[in-house]
Amino acid sequence: MTSTTDTYTNALVIGSGMGGMTIAALLARDGVKPTVLEAAHVPGGCSSSFKRKGYIFESGATTLIGFDPNQPLHRLESLLDITIPREKISPGMSVHINGKTCIRYEDRDAWIQEASSVFGNAEGQATFWKTAFEVADTVWKVSARNTHFPPQKVSDLFRMAINNSPFDVPVLRHAFVSVGEMMQRHGVDTLEFRRFIDEQLMITAQAGADEVPFLFGAAGITYTNYGNYYVPGGLLEMIRTIQGYIENQGGTLKTKSRVTRITREEGGLFRVETHSGDVFKSPLVYANLPVWNMKDLTEGPMQDYFSAQSARYDKAWGAFTMGVVTTDTYPDDMTLHHQIHLDEPMPFTGATSFFVSISKRGDTRRAPEGYRAMNVSTHTATRPWFDLNGGYDQVKKASEAFILQAMRNKLPGFSQAALEVSFGSTPVTWQNWVYRKEGRVGGIPQQMSRSLLDWSPAVTPFEGLFLCGDTVYPGQGIPGVTLSGINVYYTSEKQRKKLQTN
Repeated sequence: MTSTTDTYTNALVIGSGMGGMTIAALLARDGVKPTVLEAAHVPGGCSSSFKRKGYIFESGATTLIGFDPNQPLHRLESLLDITIPREKISPGMSVHINGKTCIRYEDRDAWIQEASSVFGNAEGQATFWKTAFEVADTVWKVSARNTHFPPQKVSDLFRMAINNSPFDVPVLRHAFVSVGEMMQRHGVDTLEFRRFIDEQLMITAQAGADEVPFLFGAAGITYTNYGNYYVPGGLLEMIRTIQGYIENQGGTLKTKSRVTRITREEGGLFRVETHSGDVFKSPLVYANLPVWNMKDLTEGPMQDYFSAQSARYDKAWGAFTMGVVTTDTYPDDMTLHHQIHLDEPMPFTGATSFFVSISKRGDTRRAPEGYRAMNVSTHTATRPWFDLNGGYDQVKKASEAFILQAMRNKLPGFSQAALEVSFGSTPVTWQNWVYRKEGRVGGIPQQMSRSLLDWSPAVTPFEGLFLCGDTVYPGQGIPGVTLSGINVYYTSEKQRKKLQTN
């Protein structure tokens, strides 16, 4: 396609998910005036909202944490001197398991008492959760200090030695023991509690208790014990706040600008082409894209590198999601987030639980008074959805029906009579919507088979080209991708100053 524009920019950010918006905002703070390219018609990627049939839905069923001290969103607000609109919710979540409802209280003592009441063994539950809190608190504290992690150079190791306290070193031993092993040590590894922990970890780490190191799993199973928040009007309002900051500092966000090619010209500038024929040139490119996407956008040595990285990290989940609207038939004290454990695996996907997020009563930007908008999400393998061919619509409709029936059976207040709107989305939808390869969402599973340092690197071998998002450290979730943006801002600093000086 013939180029319609040929634009030079100091720094180019590809993808306006929370990782890309974080790095763009920090660059804008420095006066860099970045250009952000987003393929969709609104920014935010998997941390966004969309309008359908007059209602506002989130991109997926999700919680929002990260505003406590040492956590990434707290740091971002401090660095930019902004306030992301939000309302605290407490308790944040209910888990429906084996006919019982388990309330995930933020207060740690209240949660230990609840876990003991539901799962038994009060002494074991207390020691297990207190250990998890201690590890999670340390992980958040250490992650705030270490902007050059995982270390890729000797200088990064020296920086870590200077920034960290010797008293934090013992926490590293938890990188070599699984969550399942810690459950056994504390005598809480019952069938029911194992199922509870497995499903909690699938939300936060994309793997089960025997696969996830306790170092990462501790933060994953305690996230409801930190501040949980709701953004009135939808998560897009969070993204819009950061967008406003970027634009006020002279940066630019261009939607409907899907990148189709990244090459490098003689002289070192990157050439980035979009589907509409626009061409951008920049010495700095920050790709807020899954590593699997990069091999299809590059050529030559860059393509070889990203092909190897994609093959190395070839396991990831997709999501089957639903948007649902009902009349407001729910108890006044009902939490906004629910994990529903299934009595039998969901057909085709094999999922054993799903997650529901409900709009807050009175949030009339998302649903009129007397109605509630919901998002539902569960894990699924991705490739089978692309191989269905003629059976795709039938399987999709059967999956929707299965989830709605489970909600009627297990979600308090939900009924067929209350149902106003329902629609489903598969990995095929996600690939077409947020342009993630095979609709893979959630990043790379955090598993014992990978070492603490085994992540797809944010710093690539190609000077001026960086990655952020959920396939680089520290992985998935809004706090995780925000931290990836903060980290790549600092790890790219030396190259950035060199390239902008030349």
